[in-house]
Amino acid sequence: MSIRFLRMGLAAFGAAFLAGAVPAYAQQDNPFSALVGKSREPAEERARASNVERYVLTTDDRMFLFEERDSSARVQFLCNENDLRLECMIDVAGPAPEIYELSATRGPRGDIIYKDARDETLLRIAAYGGATVYWPGEARGVAASKSFGDDRPLRLGFLDREAAVRRAQGAAAQVSAIIGAPIYFDIGENTSSGGNAAVLADAVVLAAKGIARVADDETGARVIASRIKRVAFLPSTDAEISLGGEVLEIRYVPNLDIAGRLSSAKVAQFLEESL
Repeated sequence: MSIRFLRMGLAAFGAAFLAGAVPAYAQQDNPFSALVGKSREPAEERARASNVERYVLTTDDRMFLFEERDSSARVQFLCNENDLRLECMIDVAGPAPEIYELSATRGPRGDIIYKDARDETLLRIAAYGGATVYWPGEARGVAASKSFGDDRPLRLGFLDREAAVRRAQGAAAQVSAIIGAPIYFDIGENTSSGGNAAVLADAVVLAAKGIARVADDETGARVIASRIKRVAFLPSTDAEISLGGEVLEIRYVPNLDIAGRLSSAKVAQFLEESL
């Protein structure tokens, strides 16, 4: 979708819609352990130290964070000042870039290849330590180098209900603009775990992102506009998605960090297979 269309759509739908749209695998030969520069620290030392590394692309000033875990890894592509990705614009209080859970496989020459939930490669780290990143929405890989930063572990921080409401409003406005028809993001009343609505707030962003991904062409936008009128978020014991009538139901687990919500890739995959 062109930047011009997105901006025109937001201008046309955003103000009117926001006025009343939203109411009050660990093994000894684990490939993760093969990354260059990572020593086999005792578990207690590794738990105390941050495994988050900051990278900057060699072509521009874009940055991402990478976190190695015992049997998995995470990556987060940070927003910059002029970033037009939906997750960077959806919340007026600040960006909400997705945290991706990655699986790892060994590639040629000892490279470690990291893939997302759709088996798409997001990151490749060479045996000599160099990194190639496949920035979301871009087909070609770009070289990246380590930078400096004292970054916290990649997990959801505390967010209150107001943040979830704000993101639901932003999601409704932006997705409505993209598909050319109003769509309602319904977060319900019971939205938090001990006052923390972080999982719900993140689920809203990623649902909007997944829908926007499918609606990124004229046919996809038309189908979604005709089939989905409301996106309902329901607390549950499992992160799931279903479509009933004109309602897309997204279930989240309030206290499970990113495991408690579906990734944008899972949302997009479900819609592609169901619509």
